[in-house]
Amino acid sequence: MSLGVAVGACGAGKHGAGAADASQPPSADANGPKVLSGADFDREAAPVGKQVVNGGDVWSAYIEANAPPKVEKSDAGFAVTADLGWASPVQCFVYEHVIDAGAAVHQMLKAAAKDVKFKVLVPYFVEHQAFDPMLAIRGVYNVEKDGKLLAGDFKLMVVPRPEHPLMCWHDAPGYAKSFARVASEFAKSFQFKSQRPAPARGELWIATLDGMPVGFSRDMTYVVAGDKVSRVSLGARFLPTGPGEMSFEDEAEVIGADGEGSIATGKYINEENGEATLTIDIERTKSGYNYVGTIQGKSVSGSFKTKQPLKAHYAVEKKLRALGAPKKAKFDELEYDPSLDVKAGSKVTYDVNPEGDGLVISSSIGQRGMIMRANGRGVVKRLEFLAGAKKVEVDLVEETGEL
Repeated sequence: MSLGVAVGACGAGKHGAGAADASQPPSADANGPKVLSGADFDREAAPVGKQVVNGGDVWSAYIEANAPPKVEKSDAGFAVTADLGWASPVQCFVYEHVIDAGAAVHQMLKAAAKDVKFKVLVPYFVEHQAFDPMLAIRGVYNVEKDGKLLAGDFKLMVVPRPEHPLMCWHDAPGYAKSFARVASEFAKSFQFKSQRPAPARGELWIATLDGMPVGFSRDMTYVVAGDKVSRVSLGARFLPTGPGEMSFEDEAEVIGADGEGSIATGKYINEENGEATLTIDIERTKSGYNYVGTIQGKSVSGSFKTKQPLKAHYAVEKKLRALGAPKKAKFDELEYDPSLDVKAGSKVTYDVNPEGDGLVISSSIGQRGMIMRANGRGVVKRLEFLAGAKKVEVDLVEETGEL
């Protein structure tokens, strides 16, 4: 089943199947997890028994359901439909290929919005299992049925893990916490033989905007060919932009560097709402770097010279760890962000100061600044910066290994 078909299963003709009277529409607060109010929208359900779900002979899992769930196989993966007696079923799709979290959610909501008008659309739940993030979005919408205006409640969770990623959704008023429980426990229950190599260092970061979960970043560092390193970073952001509207961003970086963090090769990919806005590859030369790719759909290519090699963030992390006991320090690094300047490196200044048993690091690039908070060993645990008047906090929620 394709994603579009999966959306259609809860689209026209089904929206509003369990909707509530909209003569007194639910209130909304896009700044916090309490999105809706009203009896139908506040209702929850106690857990029921769990049923086994099999993805052929590749994976197995279990999901809450009143009866064995319906499982349908397609080229793209497995569609799972579970009846819990919540006015409409919980539906999930388990992919057999990697997905971009932001693009997948955008496509799902865009298809759903063909039939309804979202009044509220906001992230409301975040969880993780090891380095696999789980983020849920809740939207209230209006739909007309039999000449009567109804208010609907659509919940969606995406789990963009490298193997067997999945998306679940439910379309009926209420059961927001219950849906998050069912979908996250279903994702956590998967059993399969992983084909992924173990990283030398792994990190999962969760971003919040004034306390609202809005994204994640997963960074995996592998040691290759002696002391050389490869870092694969994947991230997504889910940002409310107005009543019933959101923007979805995906980012990917694959950096090859030497043991000191000097970049040899790099691939940078940015997407907004499923459309590529930047795709750049760089490669180190004797005098600098070559670059090639596209920005906003336009081809770019060229080369630039540098007196010193570009440094990956791996180099900064090594310097912070090398400080030993918390102490004051200041240093610059020549880094690369093609969204700022594709034709040159950018100087980033790091100002390190002790605070209690840890460190506070102020980093700045031009007019942009960020606060990094590290423990006494120089391991960064939190990032803080402003997005307009709102505060963004990015917390390290899972880690393994050492650099």
